[in-house]
Amino acid sequence: MEFFKLYRLRFIVMESLLQAELICSAGLRFTLGNSSILVDALNQAIQSFRVISPETAKAILLSEPPYANVQGLLYTHLHPDHYAPALNTQFLQLHPGVKTFFPNPGSPDHGILTMGPFTVEYQYVEHTPCNYTWRKHYVLLISAGGVRIYVTSDASLDPAQHLAFLGDRHVDYSFWNSMYLSYPETRRLMDQVSSKVYIYHMPEPAGDRSGFCRKAQLNLQRYPEELRKVTVLETYPTVLMMPKLDQE
Repeated sequence: MEFFKLYRLRFIVMESLLQAELICSAGLRFTLGNSSILVDALNQAIQSFRVISPETAKAILLSEPPYANVQGLLYTHLHPDHYAPALNTQFLQLHPGVKTFFPNPGSPDHGILTMGPFTVEYQYVEHTPCNYTWRKHYVLLISAGGVRIYVTSDASLDPAQHLAFLGDRHVDYSFWNSMYLSYPETRRLMDQVSSKVYIYHMPEPAGDRSGFCRKAQLNLQRYPEELRKVTVLETYPTVLMMPKLDQE
């Protein structure tokens, strides 16, 4: 009997914890209780980045477990490795009441959204230089269950833009792309603003013609003290438990 009480208590505690799931290279799902939000999740293939699987996309569209009760659908920007128009059109047809954030040139530079138990603050920050068509790019500060998460996607490597948005707010967890590992000013930035750092939006190592994976590992070896908070995510899907951390 005591075993079942402990098991139920553990289940309740787990259910009350914020969780993150890296669905594919750029796609994230955040879950608290039975509510979740999706960030850059319904996307399409480009180069060697991992696109959302047909099985996962179908489960999201049909609200099949564990993708039921989606409260929000958000995008940092609308490049194809983050956004697939056809999948999103299907989702909106099936879930007309879900709150959304689809950046476009007319979107305000800053705003706050409430999506179930999640509060999402968005801020325009320039995209890193790239060969793609220009798209307005945002970073997201997500708060839920007393935990703060910063999602930067393909944001500029300029620390001043991030610090202007965050101010003196320290976050529990943050997600960055691998370019931030390569420069002393961006390594300091990640260490300064976050208790735990995840590097995501990585190609699968076996098909990484870009060299992102190899360079990320080299940076971890070269700068172990500066990158002591960093974990590189290269496996899809990956589920992360996100308890409240003691902010430094």
